[in-house]
Amino acid sequence: MKATVLTLTLISAAMQHAFAAAEPVFPALDPIVVIGTRTEKELSELPPSITTTTRTVLDDDMIDDFRDFSRAEPGVNIRQNGRYGLSSVSIRGLDSNRVLMMVDGIRLPDAFSFGSYLNSGRDQVDFSQLSAIEVLRGPASTLYGSDALGGVVGMRTTNPADLLQGRGDVAGQVKADYASADQSYGAQAAVAFAMGENTLGLVQVAGRRGHELATMGTVDTQKYGRTTANPQDTEQRSALVKLQHYLDGGHQLGFTAETNQKSVDTLMYTDIGAPMMSSVKSSHAEDQQNRRRVSVDYAYTAPNQNGWIDAAQAMVYRQDMDTTQKSYQVRQQGKTYTPNWSRISSYDQDTVGVNGLVEKKIAGDIGQHWTVGAEWFQTHLTELRDGTPSSSALNVRDVPKTKTTQWGIYAQNELSFAGGQFTLTPGLRFDHYQLNPDVDTQFSSGGGQAVALTDSALSPKLAAAWQVSEMSTLFAQYSAGFRAPNAMELNGSYISPMGYAAIANPNLKPETSHGIELGGRFGNSALGGSIAAFNNQYDNFIEQVSFTCPGNALCVPGTNTTYQNQNISQTRIYGAEVRMNWQIGQGWHSWANAAWAVGLNQTNDRPLGSVAPLKAVTGLGYQQAQWGGQLLFTAVKGQDKVAGEADFKAPGYGLVDLIAWWTPRKDLKITGGVFNLGDRKYWIDSDVRGLASSSANMDRLTQPGRNLRLSADWKF
Repeated sequence: MKATVLTLTLISAAMQHAFAAAEPVFPALDPIVVIGTRTEKELSELPPSITTTTRTVLDDDMIDDFRDFSRAEPGVNIRQNGRYGLSSVSIRGLDSNRVLMMVDGIRLPDAFSFGSYLNSGRDQVDFSQLSAIEVLRGPASTLYGSDALGGVVGMRTTNPADLLQGRGDVAGQVKADYASADQSYGAQAAVAFAMGENTLGLVQVAGRRGHELATMGTVDTQKYGRTTANPQDTEQRSALVKLQHYLDGGHQLGFTAETNQKSVDTLMYTDIGAPMMSSVKSSHAEDQQNRRRVSVDYAYTAPNQNGWIDAAQAMVYRQDMDTTQKSYQVRQQGKTYTPNWSRISSYDQDTVGVNGLVEKKIAGDIGQHWTVGAEWFQTHLTELRDGTPSSSALNVRDVPKTKTTQWGIYAQNELSFAGGQFTLTPGLRFDHYQLNPDVDTQFSSGGGQAVALTDSALSPKLAAAWQVSEMSTLFAQYSAGFRAPNAMELNGSYISPMGYAAIANPNLKPETSHGIELGGRFGNSALGGSIAAFNNQYDNFIEQVSFTCPGNALCVPGTNTTYQNQNISQTRIYGAEVRMNWQIGQGWHSWANAAWAVGLNQTNDRPLGSVAPLKAVTGLGYQQAQWGGQLLFTAVKGQDKVAGEADFKAPGYGLVDLIAWWTPRKDLKITGGVFNLGDRKYWIDSDVRGLASSSANMDRLTQPGRNLRLSADWKF
């Protein structure tokens, strides 16, 4: 491992020195970012904990999903499950609902899981629809409220102007691609148009079909112990429609409709003969997830700065998500033969909401930039578990129907001194949330009990920046985050005839965080970089604990084990992140990103197993008018900090990827990539987290060996 990393480093350094005397290129325009302040800012004005990935980078690096995205983003990870696919993004060691994920300013539905047959993740976005992905690392509840405990992932979908770009009244795009790792192929088509001088529109559709993601396992039996992937068929479809109308005086109205559908069929060979499932003779899974949203938005930019406000935004939206996961098995216990055993689990989350903000700049010796906003949204959750043969354990809810209402107001003021050389930005947000369960017979028949919850939270922030020189800015920031308990954590209740139970906890408190960050941005797009050091404290983590029964006052009579979610953990995560870029000259460029973090569960003085090991990614690329390419080198340290003493420790690894593109004619671009060029066998830490090192099936969780991708993109 060390030899591989050293060799790659020497190669990169040698090529950089070989071209160091070449003529430099002009720096690129600074990307515009929204996530840091909820208003448009140039990236160089924001702390280094905020990064953005443009559509150009998504295409050039062949980034088609969150796993691809995390490939070149140390500190950002995502877990993958063989049946359920990608789950939730992790930032600096926190994942699931502790990271807020948004599309066009609208929150994605929550991640949800219960037992072995229901696992609804947050991979609910088609990357072909995106124009940019922005990441805010660290607590961010001052602007975004609940769930922004570990950070925010903000995704922006394509606008009509992104395709038109001076091409006239009609422009479009057709793209097709193939990936050998899962034998998948996809296609997308988009048309943007202008109707008159003031109205723009966009229609975009995409689809993809594929199979199981390959592993480096070699055992191909049709039972437990298999290390090759279970056979699988996947399909994804999406559509996006936008209309935008511009009015005199700086007003803009917009309409967006979006849909994303995913279906996965899996032959679950690994269920057959598995421990605790010895009666299973065959197993088949059918999973489907649909997300739909409609939104109407308004934006205003004042023609001059003499009015009460300089800019304003508002949005009204509705979003529906439904997940259905079906498991069909044939079981035989002794002479008892059950040919129609099934579990059908469903989880629906419907949300309506409204949000808005206003901006005002005030000139003077101390400049001011006020941003004041508000948000309200209401979520309805429904979950049901059914199946065959009929029994008292079916047609029940593990969590009651629940209505959750949240609203918040926030304000921040960027104060600038000495002509903008120094800035100080205080901010404060107040959030109120109310959770109301609706207990029906399908919940109470399973022995469930539920409580309501009403609470509030204050989230302060204070950021400072000092522009030391034209190309150097130092930043310091304190920020707070919180996450309110969700319906499953508060009221997940069930009494099983098998001797275990889950009970509600009316005393749950919100999870909170406090973070300090220091860093700086240096140079520009020709030669520059950033560094950030952070220390975050997290309190009142919500975790499920178990009680051996009888013997505890919380035990449900007649059970051997009772589970309850409680506030128990105090956690500290600290670390550093570094990013560098260098336009070497005459088309050559190089870049490097690295992230290091340490997590400690201060309740038991054990490492926090959710923190990824040290990772560094560096690239060397060449580009001219008609073709270009890049080599990507990835080095990951072996995981030596696991939560449980018997947990599997993912070994370190080094990877080499090669991507190249060619434009044989104007507006046609062909891109190809060879990934894991050395055919390295490796595990990604987040995929094997918490699994026993003694497991004989670890090879089933390895990543694909050498694999190819090819895409063709035509714009007209």
